[in-house]
Amino acid sequence: MPSHTRQLAEFAAELQLSDVPPEVVARAKSIILDGLGCGLFGAHLKWTEILGDVVQRLEPRGGSTSIWGGGRTASATSAVLVNGTMIQGYELDDANPASIHSCAAVLPVVFAAAELVGPDKVNGETLLTAIIAGFEVGPRVGLCMNGNKMLAKGWHTPGLFGAFPAAVAAGRVLGLDSEQIFQALGIAGPQAGGILATQFGSMVKRMLSAKAAQSGLYAALLAAEGFTGIADVFEEEYGGFCTTFTQSTDGFDLLELTDGLGTRWETMRISIKRHACVGTNLSAMDAIEALMEEGLRADDVERIAVKMTDDAVKHSWWLPYEPVGLTAAQMHLGFCIAMKLIDGEVFVDQMVEANMGRPDLLAFATRVDCLRDEEREKKGRAFARGADVEVLLKDGRVIRKVVDNFLGSWQKPMSDEQMAVKFRRLAAKSLSPRNVNELERLIRNLESQSGVGSLVRILQGDPPRAAAQNQQAALAK
Repeated sequence: MPSHTRQLAEFAAELQLSDVPPEVVARAKSIILDGLGCGLFGAHLKWTEILGDVVQRLEPRGGSTSIWGGGRTASATSAVLVNGTMIQGYELDDANPASIHSCAAVLPVVFAAAELVGPDKVNGETLLTAIIAGFEVGPRVGLCMNGNKMLAKGWHTPGLFGAFPAAVAAGRVLGLDSEQIFQALGIAGPQAGGILATQFGSMVKRMLSAKAAQSGLYAALLAAEGFTGIADVFEEEYGGFCTTFTQSTDGFDLLELTDGLGTRWETMRISIKRHACVGTNLSAMDAIEALMEEGLRADDVERIAVKMTDDAVKHSWWLPYEPVGLTAAQMHLGFCIAMKLIDGEVFVDQMVEANMGRPDLLAFATRVDCLRDEEREKKGRAFARGADVEVLLKDGRVIRKVVDNFLGSWQKPMSDEQMAVKFRRLAAKSLSPRNVNELERLIRNLESQSGVGSLVRILQGDPPRAAAQNQQAALAK
């Protein structure tokens, strides 16, 4: 029986779009749109611009690969780093029970690989199949490693797991066979990394999934040339991926790597965010929203207690909370609940630097407590992202709302149209209305595209001067 690592490589190399159920293909397209929308919105964020400026200084002549939304180019590996940072740059991109951000790991590398090959030489079916292969492999690594427990230990799990789906997705576009993808997995593993102290206010958290994607592209490119990696990187006992990062011989489950491979589709379990905050906050945010619909207002609240799993508490709440930047604000449940109750929404118009130090938000955030719920932990992974919210009102009454699965989770998915509305709203930050519509049309019909050149050109966008002129013309109208 082949090792689990080799089975993953064979699956990734041999997958055909005809093997994938139509509903999975349709879902994958909506997820792709969501990821591209997040990236196009993130193209103009401060940390993206800093990273892009550094890359431009290092590569003043540009390169072979598009940096999205600004008309610039860079080397393939640098473009992946910038584009992946865009996708994960605002806490609006996908999440799932395996604790990985699939789009940030997969989308930048497939487009970079396509540009290396020649975008008109890579058809849409190849690109879509490669993306689905990545969507399937990445979560299985997280399930094997029990990503929730890894979060509680302080690992930034998307940075830890993301190089593997990136490697297989890039490998498919580059035409690697199963042996080469097997080697690419063994090259990807030693490059893994990421620690969660990044959540307390730093910009570097925005870049960790992208760094994993960059590592995955390096792995595929090296494997294509005969470079070798760790054989059976997941199974290796001394210094292998699983034993080393869990510091155990039994804190992982290798069977999760291949269980249901090709029959149970992890693509269907990728979750989509409605709120611009960390995924561990989403059920509590939905609970607050439901209470608001029943009449709750910020002025009514004395205190709020939220009960979640241990890893969610550690990932979403700490004391003292200080307004040290947007990253910390989007991670901290107290601040997010304050914003939801006071501003009515937690999205791109609310989560801005100008609001980070607002006294009303900071004062309300101190009224929120987060507690470990061991009973929820006993219910298993399907309930691990739920929340039990209890609100003590100023008049002494207590109201409660339990949300086991947030809207956008795989158990309670958003519709394709709900996801499309989000995409359009985000993509409009970088693209004209015409190109937003065209991008959506191309992705919806991706498997019928003879080449992906049109997609690449739309994503690259206009050069900065032309983009500014377009914005001025739009304002003049």
